[in-house]
Amino acid sequence: MTIVYYTHDKSSIHPALFGMNSLWLILLFVLWLLLSGWLRWREQQQSRSAGLWKDVFAGGLLALLVCGFFWRTLSGAVFQPADGGDLVSFLFPTYRFAAAELSQGRLPLWNPTLYGGAPFIGDIQAGFLYFPNLLLFLTNPAFPYTALQWLSAGHLYWAGLGMYVLLRTLRWPTRSVSRPAAFFAAVVFAFADPLLTHFGNLNLIAVLSWAPWVLAAFMRGLMHAHWGWIGVAAVLLAVGSYAGHAQSTLYIGLALVVLTAGWVATDFQERRRFDRTLMRPLGMLFATALLAALLLAPILLPALELTRYAVRSDFTYQDTVAFSLAPTQMLAGLVTPSLFGRGPALHWSLWERVELPYLGVPTLILAFCGLVLALPEERRRMWIWAAMALFGLLLALGIYTVVHGWLTLVLPMFEQFRAPARAIVLWAIGVSVIAAVGFDAVAVRMARTATLATFLRSGATLLGFAVVLSLALLFVTQSDPTAFLRASLAALALTLAFIVWLGSWALLAGRQRRMLSFGTFSTLIVALLFIELAAAGAYTDISESDPTQGFQHEAIIAFLREDPELFRIDTRTNLQGLWQPDTAALVGLQDVGGIDNPLALRSYVDFWEALDGRGDRRYDLLNVKYVLVREGTPLPEGKFEKVFGPARGIEVYANRAFLPRAWVAPAGTDLSNVLPPPEPTPAQVTIYTPTQMRIHVKTDQPGWLIVSEFWYPGWSAEVNGVPAAIAQVNGALRGVEIPAGESEVAFTYWPASFAWGLVLAGAGIAGVAVLFWLAHFKRSLSFRFRAPFRTSKKRP
Repeated sequence: MTIVYYTHDKSSIHPALFGMNSLWLILLFVLWLLLSGWLRWREQQQSRSAGLWKDVFAGGLLALLVCGFFWRTLSGAVFQPADGGDLVSFLFPTYRFAAAELSQGRLPLWNPTLYGGAPFIGDIQAGFLYFPNLLLFLTNPAFPYTALQWLSAGHLYWAGLGMYVLLRTLRWPTRSVSRPAAFFAAVVFAFADPLLTHFGNLNLIAVLSWAPWVLAAFMRGLMHAHWGWIGVAAVLLAVGSYAGHAQSTLYIGLALVVLTAGWVATDFQERRRFDRTLMRPLGMLFATALLAALLLAPILLPALELTRYAVRSDFTYQDTVAFSLAPTQMLAGLVTPSLFGRGPALHWSLWERVELPYLGVPTLILAFCGLVLALPEERRRMWIWAAMALFGLLLALGIYTVVHGWLTLVLPMFEQFRAPARAIVLWAIGVSVIAAVGFDAVAVRMARTATLATFLRSGATLLGFAVVLSLALLFVTQSDPTAFLRASLAALALTLAFIVWLGSWALLAGRQRRMLSFGTFSTLIVALLFIELAAAGAYTDISESDPTQGFQHEAIIAFLREDPELFRIDTRTNLQGLWQPDTAALVGLQDVGGIDNPLALRSYVDFWEALDGRGDRRYDLLNVKYVLVREGTPLPEGKFEKVFGPARGIEVYANRAFLPRAWVAPAGTDLSNVLPPPEPTPAQVTIYTPTQMRIHVKTDQPGWLIVSEFWYPGWSAEVNGVPAAIAQVNGALRGVEIPAGESEVAFTYWPASFAWGLVLAGAGIAGVAVLFWLAHFKRSLSFRFRAPFRTSKKRP
């Protein structure tokens, strides 16, 4: 089995990569300016004021802000997150395995490198069918870790750009918000805490980055009663969801439900009667959900199948509500993310570090402006976004409210998702929209009210008092270094919030008194927001230490590769800090271990937990030939022999009782409790790929072929070309009955769930095509009937 191996060369990754990326950025910058200028010139020549060049300019400016925010990370000077997080420990080796398989012309449906083998297509986080990932995997299978950091930053840009498009799509009721207001909201959402906190969780932010795009298409369909846009919304939802984070997809779905319910309620309130037109939004919601589910079927059906066999199905409600947003965190997080420390290195409190409702002080103030200064016709639609924000906030509180518990009873599979605080993304979407409305209320209409003045004075007073109190704490905690550090963090966070609050107040007052022009106010308020967000988050959770060091064990890996046999290693030996748990997936080895994963097979976990240590003969059924341990770690004497090391604190021991990958057990063996004999009859594995296995076996009597591969639906077997049943061995492994003599046994993995998923995806594509055709047909028919009236002229 050929694998694209990982090689680490820091000198080639950082300066060279940055130089190449810098050239691309400069080229894109020049193209952006040329395109904006050309579009503006064209509009001037045609005497039109479409303003497309302004949208292109706004998109490029947002890209510059994202690059400026992450300049140290994208330049290669630092790594983010500091310890790599899921980006390095899980996604990097997972994606590299998928890329290696695709480069060899194979779909990565099964992953033999971790947990003794596991269904790769069933792990929805695999993400190899997500277009940006697929493009990277096919063009550069040996991509460096830094490429994933660029992908994370790129998706934050995509999220902000989507928010800009959403705000320019919405009508209040006949006009959209101004471009500066939409750009303000784009900056808010691009650096929103629910996204920025998960910079290392690429698949999560990748799915959420499509949320505003989906909402924009869906709202366009609602506003214009256009089913074609519903098809677009379904496609966008499916495309984003292929990045692989089911919980984020669910939250986008909940956002669509809130929008639809609000739209129907608003229309009913205006009409004061119920008619068939009120059913259209419900039909559009159903069509979006159905088509997206069909398009997602190739990964959705295998994922649903895996939930029946994974340990995640054993989750209790207490597991589900872990990482809830505490009320204290919520209140503090409205104005600052750093009161209890931001980032894992500085966080302290009685509660877990979770996502916060922090979107910047100017955002909070302008959102309040939107609520109190909006015109009546704007308020009729704006309450929908307020409801979405409030719903997200209540859901994020998790165990602290009953709302989350209710949904675990109502929504199928909802109890499988941990970390309720992630629902705060709904708050971020709703508040971003409301803040854009408030932006125009102040910047365009220059509206004011006594309620707003009271709010600004009260906020400044509270923050000023908090700053004074935090500064006082600095004097009384100097004798305790830990308390002094925490007081310093709080004082710094509150002081920043106080200064930005005063700055925002001054800008609002300047615009309301016509001391600032619309352009000056827009520029300064966006600049103030960006400076605050950057000060609070740009340099958080970064490090100059390379988080991929846990993969850099060239000597050990080279030693293991020299062994021509098919075998597994065992790294479940407390190697934290020395060896990345998923290294095997990166370098083409096969391990019985892996990073802690709730999607691990229950049969694998049960088999491992039933062992009486590595001295247990059943342990050898796992085909473990080498055990990696910390230097000086004891292993059962007589069974394990040191053969390599120490190298970077790790020693390699050979298992003297090693069993081959396949061997023969006599007929009549109790498959529920198989113990291998001292010298089993081996079978020869002639072909081995992750989804195919061919074994030649020769035996004098009928028996069972015992294969050290985990049993799972989707595997089929043939013995001498005849289909054969696969039995479970010890409740976990595979066994096939074989006749006496020579036999050829073939195993193939092609799960029915994936095959049916492809069929359903084809049906989904057909459904989207039908929606487009119907929309086009309706438009053509309408044009045909209206055209004579539009083109008729009065007779003289």
